[in-house]
Amino acid sequence: MITVSQLITTVKNLLEVDSDLTDVWVEGEVSNFKQAASGHCYFTLKDSRAVVPCVMWRNDALRLRRLPVDGEQVAIHGYISLYEPQGKLQ
Repeated sequence: MITVSQLITTVKNLLEVDSDLTDVWVEGEVSNFKQAASGHCYFTLKDSRAVVPCVMWRNDALRLRRLPVDGEQVAIHGYISLYEPQGKLQ
């Protein structure tokens, strides 16, 4: 038997070594876009059947000519991870 923490850490480690998930392009609609005081941006990427929470780190946001807005269709590039404290895919 394992703990919840061990389960989440194991899944996170699996995600972070899967080459299909460490360099991925995903297309969808931006919703709930917010930029924190830290400069990091938080939003949801969705399509008609699913949603995934996303984080754009401050340094990446600074490289953009403009930030996305709610309702905008985008193609984003990044990697899949698991935010361990909440057990959330992002």
